[in-house]
Amino acid sequence: MSPKELPDRAPGTYVSYHPNPYYSPETLPIEPKLEITDQTHALVTDAAHQIGRVDGISSTVDFSTVLYTSLIRIEAVESARIEGADVVYQDVEAYHTQNPTVETDPTVEKDLKEALNYENALTHGLEKVKSGDEITLSLIKRLHSMLLEDVRNDGDVVGDFRDHMVHLTSPQSGERPFVPPPPEALDALMQSLEGYVRMGGQYHPLVDAAIIHYFFETVHPFSDGNGRLGRLLIILYLTSQGYLESPYIYPSAYFNRHKVEYVERMRAVSDEGAWNEWFQFFLEGLRSQAETSYDRTHQLRELQERYEKEYPGNTKTDQFARQLLQYPYFTAPDLVEYLDVSRRTAYKVVDNLESDGLIEEVTGKERGKEYKAVDVFNILE
Repeated sequence: MSPKELPDRAPGTYVSYHPNPYYSPETLPIEPKLEITDQTHALVTDAAHQIGRVDGISSTVDFSTVLYTSLIRIEAVESARIEGADVVYQDVEAYHTQNPTVETDPTVEKDLKEALNYENALTHGLEKVKSGDEITLSLIKRLHSMLLEDVRNDGDVVGDFRDHMVHLTSPQSGERPFVPPPPEALDALMQSLEGYVRMGGQYHPLVDAAIIHYFFETVHPFSDGNGRLGRLLIILYLTSQGYLESPYIYPSAYFNRHKVEYVERMRAVSDEGAWNEWFQFFLEGLRSQAETSYDRTHQLRELQERYEKEYPGNTKTDQFARQLLQYPYFTAPDLVEYLDVSRRTAYKVVDNLESDGLIEEVTGKERGKEYKAVDVFNILE
């Protein structure tokens, strides 16, 4: 598409470049100010309601810390999977069970490492914004370094903006690749993004989150990891604005299910200025994920109540059954510490709960067996 083909409402232009023109977006804030449709406003209201329900129910459960960690790990897995990583939620839980205090391990295979890096970066970013730090370019670069630790490709610039052009393959076969702006344009564009974030945006926080995400992905400031970092910034921005009291909603699962539309909606903003269509897609993602998180939390609460009813006694088996939501993935030796019991008693608890169908062994090994809480995993996954 040549520059003359873009309508005036498009927030940028194409610039001739061989073999494909690159896209030069306008800096933030968007001028003139966008007109938000009634349909978009309605979706904002609905999404905000669903997010409020999640905040409400999450404060009523006594396993909120585990839920919080689990949802971060689910988001990490989904974000890595969007980029093609072959990893599942159980892999992350297994790693943390096997390596409870290990931050880095060069022997971890790359796909799992991508998910672990995302978890670490998201946790670090949330700690920063919750302590009052602003989302700055310095923080963004730090998070990028964390995301690409031990998974970088040759030629990747880590922790700083790219120094070369990149070409993004279209999800539709036969379409030309999308080429983000050149390296010399990145500083000014990203400074405008930083300024927009620091001013608190111009619209409802959910709409501003959509604008920030689109702009970041379109500028594509890093040589790799832009998708993961851009999705991470959605949560950090909403948290920094005080819109998410407890960040129990994560959009990557929705974007992963609608990967082609996810890319096409952003491209339509660049080519046509189709902002409201992008807002509606983005808001539906947040709304549906908030609804999913609410339902998941409600199911877990019902499961906890069921375990408390079915295992009311003072035996070690009963005690641990009531704690399964806090320890959904474990080894028998872990129970020695959790329950302050002998190894023999720990293995007896495992045998009892396995017989009852509450847990199952997942490694298939004779030694070093690992167990997961079946009902808990069914709900989380």
